[in-house]
Amino acid sequence: MVVYRKKTDNYRTQRRPLPVGFVAASLGGTIPANFTIRKAHSPVTNPQFEAIIFDHDGTLVDTESPDFEACTILCREQGIELSLEYWAENIVGHMDGYTTLFNEQLHPANPHFTLDNMWQRLHQLWEKTLEHTQLMPGVETLLPHLRKEGYKMGVATAADRDWANRWLTRFNLLPYFQTVATGQDVTRNKPAPDVYLLAAELLGANPARCLVFEDSVAGASSARAAGMTVVAVPSPITQSLDFSVANHTISGLQNVSAAWIEQLARTVFGNGQQNLGD
Repeated sequence: MVVYRKKTDNYRTQRRPLPVGFVAASLGGTIPANFTIRKAHSPVTNPQFEAIIFDHDGTLVDTESPDFEACTILCREQGIELSLEYWAENIVGHMDGYTTLFNEQLHPANPHFTLDNMWQRLHQLWEKTLEHTQLMPGVETLLPHLRKEGYKMGVATAADRDWANRWLTRFNLLPYFQTVATGQDVTRNKPAPDVYLLAAELLGANPARCLVFEDSVAGASSARAAGMTVVAVPSPITQSLDFSVANHTISGLQNVSAAWIEQLARTVFGNGQQNLGD
């Protein structure tokens, strides 16, 4: 749990849980200067995870495929063939990836094509391609299953609040999560650990007892830097990348269950054999 205490108050601070559905955005991206955050962890006697944190794009919602489609069209209009490998390595999980695309690909090919031109055209293409956005396989059954099993769940995304809330609301996923931490809420975005550490704080969980599902190398590196256990779930866009930074790799969330997570916890915390399958 997270306890807020005014530095000027001398009364005894009472512990209280975060309300269900609390979104990190409600902090306005910052924490007031006269407040401090203190973690209050209960001893864990059984090998288990205190919380499960999901990346958003490419892990919960397949926004990456229509995004790649839009970028491919944009590049072809400028006479460039955008490779999936380049896009996966330089765009996915990197909030400055589109600027990289412009500086390394678009502008050299057409010096008259400005950054403003790129964003204007990209937004036009997104309006069409994002109409086909879908949930990633397994999400629709996994989230209610884990909620029924009593797991605390959160989202940690490099994207901004409006983007994350747009899709979480569209697919009615918000009720499953106790918190949503975004890149807008932290100073350093992925691959720095900040957004995952914030999500753990808001969930009242010890980072070392958090399980993370990620589809990007930058995101997996972020969660590992936060001291969390990371399961890579490569998307069709990122499946060719090296996910050795993750603790484990699976082909999709449809392969995950509470029993699978319990077995992983026993393995991670030293009481089980690593026989997790795919």
